[in-house]
Amino acid sequence: MIERMQIRKTRIDTRMITLTASLTALYVIPRTLFLDRLIGISGSLTFSGIITPVLGVFLAPSYGIFAVFVGTMIAAFIPGSAGTLKFGGLDFLGGALNVALISLLVRGRRTEASLMYVATMGLFIVNPNTEIFVGTNLPRLPSPYNGLSLPSPPIPFLWLHLVALAVLVSPLTWNLRDSFSFGSRRDLTKAVIVVAFIGTMIEHLVGGILYASIVGNAVALRSWPFIFVAYPFERAAIVLGAVLACTPLLLASRDLVARFHLRDAKMAQPNPG
Repeated sequence: MIERMQIRKTRIDTRMITLTASLTALYVIPRTLFLDRLIGISGSLTFSGIITPVLGVFLAPSYGIFAVFVGTMIAAFIPGSAGTLKFGGLDFLGGALNVALISLLVRGRRTEASLMYVATMGLFIVNPNTEIFVGTNLPRLPSPYNGLSLPSPPIPFLWLHLVALAVLVSPLTWNLRDSFSFGSRRDLTKAVIVVAFIGTMIEHLVGGILYASIVGNAVALRSWPFIFVAYPFERAAIVLGAVLACTPLLLASRDLVARFHLRDAKMAQPNPG
C-alpha cells in the first residue's frame, strides 16, 4: 500500500515537473516582447503578464514562482529580448507574485491572496522614494500649450491598485475554480479579466518598489508623475492581451484544468487517522 502511494506521488511529481517546464517555456515568449520603455532608466516593460493567468490556473504558488524565475532568466539572455535584467536580478519578483496571487485565488485561498496584496501595497507606501499623491506635479502640456495646464488636486498614485484591491475582496473572486473548470466561455473570459487585472496590479506594485529602491530618490521622485499617466494604459494592454491569449488556451485545455483542480482538491483533503 505504501509503495503504491509512493509510486503515485512520483507520477504526480513527474507530471508537475513536466508541466512546469512547459509553462516556463510559454512564459518566456511574451517575456521577450516589448510593451513600453521604462521611465527614468534604460530598459523595457514586457508583455509577460498576458500569460500569467494560465500559469496561475495550472501551477501551485511554489511551482508558479519557480517557473517565472527560470523563465525570466532565460528571456534575459535571448538576443534581442526586451526582458533584460534591470533590477539586479530581482526582475522576476513582480511576475512571481502575479502568478502566486492568481494561483491562490483560483484555489480559493482569497484571504492569503488579499494579505499578500495589502502587504505589497504597504511596502510601496512606506518606501521613502515612492510617490503617494500626484496632481500638482503632473507632467505639463507640451509647448505651446504648457500655459493651459489646469490646476489639479492631489490624486492617489495607487488609485487603480485600490480598484484592484476592491475587486480582489469582492464576490468577483468567488468560485474562480469553477469558472475556469466548468464555466461558460463568458464566465471564463470574465475570470481571466479579473485575475489578470489583479495580478498585473500587484506586479506593478512590486516593480514600483524595485524601481524606487534601486534607482534612488533623485530619479524616482521626478518620474512618478509620468509613470502615473502611463501605467493605466500599460496595464489595460496587458489585461486585453491576457484575454486574447489565455481564453482560447484555457478553453482548449478545459478537461485538463478540471483534472488538475480535482487532483488539488484530493491532495488538500486530510488523510484519515
